[in-house]
Amino acid sequence: MNALKGEIKKDLKQDTRHCLLQAASKLFAALGFAKTSTRDLARESNTNVALISYHFGSKEGLYKELLREFALEVKNSSQVLIEKSQNSEMTLELFKKDIESIVDSMLHLRRKYPEVCLILSREKLEGMPQAKEIHEEIIYPLIQKFYELFRRAQDKNIVRKDIDPALFFIFLSEGLWGFFELTSCDVLVRKDVSSYLEDIPKLKDQILKVFLNGVLV
Repeated sequence: MNALKGEIKKDLKQDTRHCLLQAASKLFAALGFAKTSTRDLARESNTNVALISYHFGSKEGLYKELLREFALEVKNSSQVLIEKSQNSEMTLELFKKDIESIVDSMLHLRRKYPEVCLILSREKLEGMPQAKEIHEEIIYPLIQKFYELFRRAQDKNIVRKDIDPALFFIFLSEGLWGFFELTSCDVLVRKDVSSYLEDIPKLKDQILKVFLNGVLV
């Protein structure tokens, strides 16, 4: 009986924690960190204000945990690809497949967590005051793995050696994220590309054509 009570208590704690993270995702995306109060978070999550301190220490702790969990999701989704690529001989087919998998992962995460991605976009504009440590601890090592993949392809003369891996990654990732940021705005150019919002395979095909084939005939 005591074990059952313990499990119920544990489940309730997890539910409360999850509700707070869900509320944080919604409110921080809509209002920003500074304009979101602990009372707002408690009201949105239907919990007590004191539970924010209990689970996360503070509003800042909740904010950072939201970003950390997203970063860990990125890491977990990349881990299988990294290990598989490292254990395979680099070929043109493998390089193309790896880039396609990376684009797939970026598109999936961007569409699954639009609110967290909006929060991160705002963080970048502000100099990453809250996300810098998390980015350097979790995300940057993954980016370095991409550099290794790219350089392996360069060593095999699959990719041009005068292309900087860091710039390629930034252009690819920020171009993809920028597409979703721009198309969330009510501007005329959104109409020009609106069909891609409903046809993600078509969007992925365009991204791969630009970054793997180039634009010259």
